[in-house]
Amino acid sequence: MMLTAEEVRHFRHNGYLVVRHAVPDALLKQTRELVQEHWSPADELSEDGQVKLYRMYERDPGRMHALVAHRGIVEPLRDLLGPNIVYVLNRHNQATVNGPGESRPRLHRDVLQWSRGLVTVIVYLEDATVDNGCTRLVPGSQYLPFFGVPQPEGGGTWMDEHAELRDLADQAVPVPVPAGGILVFDSLVFHSVGLNRSTGTRMSVTAGYRSVDELDATPDATREILVTGELIYRGNDRG
Repeated sequence: MMLTAEEVRHFRHNGYLVVRHAVPDALLKQTRELVQEHWSPADELSEDGQVKLYRMYERDPGRMHALVAHRGIVEPLRDLLGPNIVYVLNRHNQATVNGPGESRPRLHRDVLQWSRGLVTVIVYLEDATVDNGCTRLVPGSQYLPFFGVPQPEGGGTWMDEHAELRDLADQAVPVPVPAGGILVFDSLVFHSVGLNRSTGTRMSVTAGYRSVDELDATPDATREILVTGELIYRGNDRG
């Protein structure tokens, strides 16, 4: 599952990468069942018209760990983030059900600025097509200016709230991904759900990952889970 040099370059330049066949069928089925156990059509819609189930890891640590630490996801991330990686519990950590005609696409970032590095991974439990609302993103938008005003109930930035960025909304491209595939992107890339014009759902899990913080002597186990490598500390106050 190692990435090629060109795949890494594509991620660095464009801010995203599709990895097909990352999650095997058995794990895909297990994760769909987990989401279905906690999802009801009566659940409240989020601002972008989706049903979002937060704190998925805490709902079932065993089944969620099997997903977020699976080698098909973690090994490509090692080529982007290095050998020591944590799964972040306090950003994303959610399942999403995008129903027919429900979405109100709105481009946004998942973090405010580059120094809080994060990689977003969407695991598609069902095929994501243009027809059923696959993710849309603006390639290269991780290099656009940073803004200090966060979106409500989140940590990122809404594109349409900044006049200097609004014209770029038309540059978003759809990124279809088959079930079992993942979309990996820099959390500063502007993106949104697409409009579901089909008669079915589009189900996915959204996860956040980052490199181990080498300057954090006391990692908070309630907010991050080590998925590969080790927790390291390299502060110059050691010893």
